[in-house]
Amino acid sequence: MHHPEALEPIVGFLRGIGMEIEYGERAHNGFLPGVNIHGGVIWVDPETLLGPGDLLHEAGHMIVVPRRYWSRLGTDLQEDIETLLREETGPDGSPDPILTMAARQGEFMSQAWSYAVVQHLNLPMDCLFFPGSYKYDQYEGTHPMLAWLEQGTHIGPAALARAGMTGFSGMFAYVENNGLPAFPRMSRWTLD
Repeated sequence: MHHPEALEPIVGFLRGIGMEIEYGERAHNGFLPGVNIHGGVIWVDPETLLGPGDLLHEAGHMIVVPRRYWSRLGTDLQEDIETLLREETGPDGSPDPILTMAARQGEFMSQAWSYAVVQHLNLPMDCLFFPGSYKYDQYEGTHPMLAWLEQGTHIGPAALARAGMTGFSGMFAYVENNGLPAFPRMSRWTLD
């Protein structure tokens, strides 16, 4: 595992914001090795987890969904969120805007949120952005996802800002302002 020393601080942080984290074999067969979600509980297996940032990333998909739906989230987060979105479409046919954002921008929001957590915990960025993470296994220098976040061109921070979790930053700060401190400083860690 890349940076195993970062696992316990991350687990402690996630539990501190109200997420259920358990260790065991239910972590197997998830979207990422060593981490899986069953009924809103995130399971982790340190023996097969590639990096603790993968745990953060999966948690990041959950935090952009209202807490009342967490127990309905499982291994296929995207499908679960799409199902919620279909169920919560208003009688006039208008989709729930929060679930729409989670369904359409959740991947980017999760990436940005994970970056903010790693900074907040003062952990090495390599625990999140390691070779093979985010499907980038061959690159020179800085991991491409980390570069986009640091350059202010990644769209995840703007989506988090639109959700009221942080302020606008990077190139988006020139266009929008919600009065909150700029990303990566978070005003709140969960949607609600």
